[in-house]
Amino acid sequence: MSQADLQTVWLQAIAHFQREELQEAEALCIQLIKLAPERPLAYTMLSRICHAVGLVREATFNAFQASQCCAGESAEDIIVVATTLLEVNEQQLAHAVLGYIDPTHPANAECLLDLGRLYSVLEDQANALRCIRAARAAGRDGAFIAHMEGIVLSFLGPIDESIAACEESVAKDAAYGHAHWSCAQYGRKDGARVRIARMREALQDPDADVDDITYLHYGLFKEFDTLGETDEAWNALMAGARSRRSVTVHDTAQETAAYDALIEATSDRFFDHCAKVPRNATPIFVVGMPRTGTTLLERILGNHPQIKTCGELNDFRQQMQWANNQRLTLTLDPGIGDFVARVDPHIVGSRYLIKTAWAAERDGLYVDKHPMNFQWCGPILKAIPHAKIINLRRHPLDSCFSNLKELFAHQYYPYSYQLDELATHYRNYARLMRHWHAIAPGRILDVRYEDLVAQPEVEARRVQAYLGLPEIEGVTNIVANKKVTTTASSLQVRQPIHTRNVGGWRRYAAGMAPVEALLADLVAEYDAYVTRAAA
Repeated sequence: MSQADLQTVWLQAIAHFQREELQEAEALCIQLIKLAPERPLAYTMLSRICHAVGLVREATFNAFQASQCCAGESAEDIIVVATTLLEVNEQQLAHAVLGYIDPTHPANAECLLDLGRLYSVLEDQANALRCIRAARAAGRDGAFIAHMEGIVLSFLGPIDESIAACEESVAKDAAYGHAHWSCAQYGRKDGARVRIARMREALQDPDADVDDITYLHYGLFKEFDTLGETDEAWNALMAGARSRRSVTVHDTAQETAAYDALIEATSDRFFDHCAKVPRNATPIFVVGMPRTGTTLLERILGNHPQIKTCGELNDFRQQMQWANNQRLTLTLDPGIGDFVARVDPHIVGSRYLIKTAWAAERDGLYVDKHPMNFQWCGPILKAIPHAKIINLRRHPLDSCFSNLKELFAHQYYPYSYQLDELATHYRNYARLMRHWHAIAPGRILDVRYEDLVAQPEVEARRVQAYLGLPEIEGVTNIVANKKVTTTASSLQVRQPIHTRNVGGWRRYAAGMAPVEALLADLVAEYDAYVTRAAA
């Protein structure tokens, strides 16, 4: 079959896939693979078809097959392969295949923006910045790419350059809400009134979409919060939260039923049969609700010479999905109990350790700081019995407020945009952690955010003792830790440890009153614990 005929079949496969006619698309992909097994794109579509119907192993296999066919392929096709690999959490392979693309070659100029975006997702910010700047030099300019440069620079650290790029983005497109939001994140009082005025003007744009409106309101919240104008800040925050919630799917009853099922499926006998896996490397899972100090603790741990930090890995969840050959929804459903009961802990533990070896780089201790791994503490300890788990606790109302004021990426942390849903999620988190402590006593170390910022050296010694490490002085000097971080705390962790955010919710006590009422028992319990600890 000629190249033109192959292209015709490929276009037919794309058309079927776009119409969600998956069986027809699959048949054409199989035909293409028989005719041209050395080409990658049919494998990528098969991977996506398998991914769509929840066949995790087959999706992973086909993505791997595509990765083996990248040599000599176009930059456009390699980017499709890398994107497909990311969908099945094969980050190492995704990064490797991007290496086939020469960003300096003129033929690849049109792909540099997508290449930079993928490098940034893979947390290779240095290569991301090189690609973005090469794209701009090649004539790809505008508000979007200027903003991308600003975001990457904020991860790498040149804050003045980051601000300048974000301001350039706003200058190029006065209605670009995301760039306005970024300009507001630096905590600058100088120029705040100007930024507030231009965001309010942008909100009047009849073409502003939901994303722009959401970002603008959250940007206004940040500017008013920096100025100490809490009434205006709260009003902007609530407007932004309503806007994001209008395009976010979340069901608190389903979430609660899922946590019920997870607790029921992991009884006292859950650890009767644990995996036997190699112990040369020990993962440290730092868990908790987001924005509760997990990144701060990770920076402290990263200052210890015997610990490697790896960022927020999604590998444990991915390996459970692979073991059961079933995709999980981002928000758990009540079927999670049966899912966990079917998991083979040896497969999960072994594959997790293999799949994270590239990130850990060496034997020893390494940190996986994905906050939502709190959902999997039981399965983690069953699959990797020697694993360490550190749970960051924070005052219930500070935890909830820190989540409420953060604009997360679409689909992530969907509970955080409505006060009652936020309170329900915190209660579910708290009761699940109580359950893990009950069935695995002494296996999980709780660290209170308030203690970590008030007496960091004391808490650092306690953490090092839990990990069986020699005490190293100076690990709490987080400013000395130059490792790039891409979490929502990327700007805060460049400052010395401070206590300014303890009790931050109280500035918004009137607005937070509904959450306080819904969590009254947990607030009283936490306050009583603090009182006992101080006595």
